[in-house]
Amino acid sequence: MLWALVIAWLAVVVAATTWAGVRGYRLMRVAKAAQTQVEQHMIHSRLDLLPERLAELERRQHELHEVLARLQRAVAEFMVLWSALGVVRGQVATARGFFSSK
Repeated sequence: MLWALVIAWLAVVVAATTWAGVRGYRLMRVAKAAQTQVEQHMIHSRLDLLPERLAELERRQHELHEVLARLQRAVAEFMVLWSALGVVRGQVATARGFFSSK
């Protein structure tokens, strides 16, 4: 009876070990395939151009900041002209009212 229990326990241990080994082997194959895909993607992604592209981006951002500063100055000048036009328009309306009433 004791031998039967030992043999049954041994069969369970061997079966569980075999099952874990097969699962581990499958996982290893999947991991290697994923690693190969990642390596291929890294090769095709052209990461060597990244520093040059970052420098170009920084240069363009600097140009954009300069253009925005010029735009803000132009808008400020336009607002000065617009407010002056409003004052002149009011004076013209007053003068027209003054001369048309006589």
